[in-house]
Amino acid sequence: MTSRIAILLTILGLTACQKVIDLKLRNDSGKYVIEGNVTNLPGPYQVSIGKTGAVNTDYVFQGVSQAAVTISDNTGNTETLQEVTPGIYRTKSLRGVEGRTYNLDITVAGSHLTATSVMPQQVNLDSLYIVDVYNFSKMVKAVVPLFTDPLGHGNCYRFNETINGVLDKSLFYQNDDYTDGKTSTWSLLRPDPDSTLHSKDIVNVEMQCIDAAIYKYWYSVDMSSTGDGSTIASNPVTNIVGGALGYFSAHTSRTKTIVVE
Repeated sequence: MTSRIAILLTILGLTACQKVIDLKLRNDSGKYVIEGNVTNLPGPYQVSIGKTGAVNTDYVFQGVSQAAVTISDNTGNTETLQEVTPGIYRTKSLRGVEGRTYNLDITVAGSHLTATSVMPQQVNLDSLYIVDVYNFSKMVKAVVPLFTDPLGHGNCYRFNETINGVLDKSLFYQNDDYTDGKTSTWSLLRPDPDSTLHSKDIVNVEMQCIDAAIYKYWYSVDMSSTGDGSTIASNPVTNIVGGALGYFSAHTSRTKTIVVE
C-alpha cells in the first residue's frame, strides 16, 4: 500500500464518482498493514508488512522484519516466504493457478494474522481502444479495455494504467451488477478533468480479475472517503483476520498495450 491512493469509480449505471483520496488510517496507531498478491503469472509473489505511525497521519511504509510468512493453497502446496528487504517477503517456487484458494499466514511479534483469497477464472482482455469522452465539461481522450463479462453475477475487476512508463495512481475497479454477460465499454477516466491522453502516448493496461472481498476492500476505501483529501471516517474493510489493515489478493493478470494516434 502506498501513502497516497487515488480512486476513480465510474461503473456505468451503478455508480458514478471521481475522487482523489489521501488514505489516512484513523485511530489505529501501531497496527500492522499488509499488502499481498498472488497472480496466475510466474512469481515471485510478494507480501509487505508495515506498521502505522501516529493517529490521523498519512501511512508511510515502515517495514516490519522477522515475521514468519507462509502462503498455501487448497491443493496442499505451501511455501515459506523469504525476507528480501525490511518488511518485504517473497516466494521462490509457488505458482498461482486460477480457481484455487490461497491462504496467507503471518506470525510476527506475538500476533497471528491470516487471510484467504480465491483466484477467479481469467476473463480475457480482448483489446484496447481510445475514445473521446466528456470528463465533466471537457472532452478528453481515454482508453477503453474491451472484454466480455461471462454470464453469471459475481465477477469483479481492477485495472492498472501505465502511461509512458509511469503508473497512473488512479485505481479503476468495477463489478458486473449491471454488465453481466455484456461487452464492457467502460473507459478509464482519471479524476482530473484536465487529464487526457496525447498523441504517441504509450499506454499499458493491466486487467485483474479479483474476488468479491478485494472488490469490497477498494469499494470501502472509496465510500469511507470525503474525496477532498481529508481524513477518512473509517478504515477500509480488510480480508485480513487478526487485527491488521490492508489486503491479500489472489487474482489473474493480463496486460495489453496501445499507442495513441
